Order: sequence, then structure tokens, then C-alpha cells
Amino acid sequence: MHDTTPYAFRISADNPVPLPASDAELVSTVSHRSGNAPLARVHASRTPGQPFWIHSAPDDRPLCSVTPAGPDTYDLHASDGTPLARVTRRPGRLLPWPRRTRWTAQVVYPSQRITGKAGTWYAWLLYVVTAPAWLLWVLCATVYSFFDGSPDDFTFGRPARTRWRAPGTGTVLDYRGLSRTYRHDPRRLDVRVAYALALLRTWVRERRFRA
Repeated sequence: MHDTTPYAFRISADNPVPLPASDAELVSTVSHRSGNAPLARVHASRTPGQPFWIHSAPDDRPLCSVTPAGPDTYDLHASDGTPLARVTRRPGRLLPWPRRTRWTAQVVYPSQRITGKAGTWYAWLLYVVTAPAWLLWVLCATVYSFFDGSPDDFTFGRPARTRWRAPGTGTVLDYRGLSRTYRHDPRRLDVRVAYALALLRTWVRERRFRA
């Protein structure tokens, strides 16, 4: 993947702010990795099952909409209604055999299929091997916080890094869990698709999406 530092961004899941004269709320912001420059804002309906809209932050111009189309399936359209992509999510599981959560986007133009799996194989291996140690630590820390009155959350998150790749193109979008930053190559993936994938992944992981 080319150097995409200038195109690195973060997703913030904001507390919903009602928008005047509408049923929508401002629910998220896409910002430059520095946090100083909003790139886009996300408006979502208070009614479950309705699309959410991604607007350009500088001029509030609609960029695209994302509409639930079925279980773990979402359709992405441009502001004029032109189809951009269909995004699907296959949940991860442990039994009968382990598999990672997989995000897939079938992009309309240029026609390509991009796929991202949550967590690298070596991160999952380390996670499983060290599980007994950190489970014991979490148990001890939780008992201590109970008597100490501390509300701290001592749980460990699962491996989160997700690389979306396209055949013959390589990595087009890369989420890094430690920095919570998405790195995007606009020469290989439409920025609207990149924002939509990042928002869906963030919201589903944080259980904020109301399908």
C-alpha cells in the first residue's frame, strides 16, 4: 500500500444531536487523524431501518447514503441515487471451526470486490495463547475494583486490525486498532465507500447501528 498518511482518518461516535426541522440526528464525525479537521459528518434517522447520510464537513454537501438491505447487508448510493456498492458482513464464530468477521464490498465502479477480515492471524494466535493469563488478571482486577469502588473496565478487546484488499490491487483501506485510525488510498477506493465501510465497522463493533 502506498503512503496514505495524508489520508488517515478516525471515526468518532458522538452522542446524538437532533438536527432542526428533521427526524435526523448528527451521530458521528469523520476527522483527520490529527482530530483538528472534520472531513465528514453523519446524519441518521431516529427511526430504525432508515438510511444514514454522509455529508462533506466543509460545505455540508451530501456525499452518499447507506441503507440496510437485509441482515448484515447495506446498500451504498451516491447523493443522486446512483448505486456505489453493496456491503455485507459475515460474523465471526468459534464453533464448529473458528473464523474471523469478514466485511465485503462489491463496488460498482470500477467493478471490484474488496474484502477485509477482523484481526490478523498472528494477533488471534497471541490472543488465544495468552488468554489464561489475562483472564486471571481481569478476574483479580475486577475483584479489586469491586472492593475499591472503582468503575474501571479491565476487559481486553479482541484483535481489531482490518485490512480491506482487492484482487490485483492490494490493500485499499487499513484499520489499525491501537491508534483507531483508518488509512485510505483514494487512488484505489472511492472515499465514499471508504467512509461507509469505516462507519459500519465502527458502529457494529460498538453496537450503535440501528438496523
